[in-house]
Amino acid sequence: MKQDWKPGTMIYPLPAVLVSCGSNKSEYNILTIAWTGTICSDPPMCYISVRPNRHSHAIIKKNMEFVINLTTKD
Repeated sequence: MKQDWKPGTMIYPLPAVLVSCGSNKSEYNILTIAWTGTICSDPPMCYISVRPNRHSHAIIKKNMEFVINLTTKD
């Protein structure tokens, strides 16, 4: 079930996240990212690190957007 959260520091302390990317069905992709964190809380900003040799890197670079998906313990 999708939940929308207000901006904040919910990615502290640095969990693994799922990053989805792609602008059309033929390039949709999701990958697990462990290199993530909070850059600033006001305005809320976070970062991810993706190796250039990963398939998703080219998709993110081309589209200049991605979604960070946070998971629950369940």
